[in-house]
Amino acid sequence: MAPVNLTTEAVVISASALGESDLLITLFTSHTGKLKAVAKGAKRSTKRFMNALEPFTELTACLAKSRPSGMWRLDSAVIQDGHESIRTDFNRFLYASLCLELTDLWQKEGIRDPVVLELLKWYLSEVSSSTTPLICSLIFKTRLLKTAGFMPCLTECKICGMSPTDNPVFFDRATGEVFCKRCQKGRSGGSLGLGTAMSLDFMGRAGLDKVGRIRLSKDQSLEAWQFMKQLHCRHLHKKPSSYKLISISR
Repeated sequence: MAPVNLTTEAVVISASALGESDLLITLFTSHTGKLKAVAKGAKRSTKRFMNALEPFTELTACLAKSRPSGMWRLDSAVIQDGHESIRTDFNRFLYASLCLELTDLWQKEGIRDPVVLELLKWYLSEVSSSTTPLICSLIFKTRLLKTAGFMPCLTECKICGMSPTDNPVFFDRATGEVFCKRCQKGRSGGSLGLGTAMSLDFMGRAGLDKVGRIRLSKDQSLEAWQFMKQLHCRHLHKKPSSYKLISISR
């Protein structure tokens, strides 16, 4: 079989050691979604890739494999945006690391998803300069869950279809689906401030050119963060390790 060659736009999700001299790179690409590639000799030769294999980096990657079913090999990479400000700010680094980990956990290899790539590039650009990385990360988490098909509707009662108007809004802890005050009676679950629910709904549906304007109070930010964390962990059936490093308090 003829070898396969690919030049593609990509974001570096992670890099890990593979043997004494190689690195295993996880990329999210415009061509085929998430893929893993071996960067031969990358640990020994710092000049060859020139910091292009750091997480958060947007690059143009040249890849190849000897047969269609084989492992990708990363032959070269040209940095388009290194997002250095993420790596030099500990707070931004923690939030961005979580969002990359969530991308890795939610996305399957070999499935092209231009919506997620656009979201990821938007997020890295925003969090690089934002003074509110928590809000940027909430927007990312909400939209990522929506693309996966697990973001509940927060503006309609699951039972009667009416918009909840009472504060707080009650929700099912397993699915996040909300109930109005009348339909909630007799059900166990959690509660979410009406303003927080509306804000999360806006995060999930507004255009990326508008969604960054949203502002939340500290209490709303904490409430929204815990709600989204719970949903991601429940649907992934695990707690992403990056959550252990992020502490949010009032």
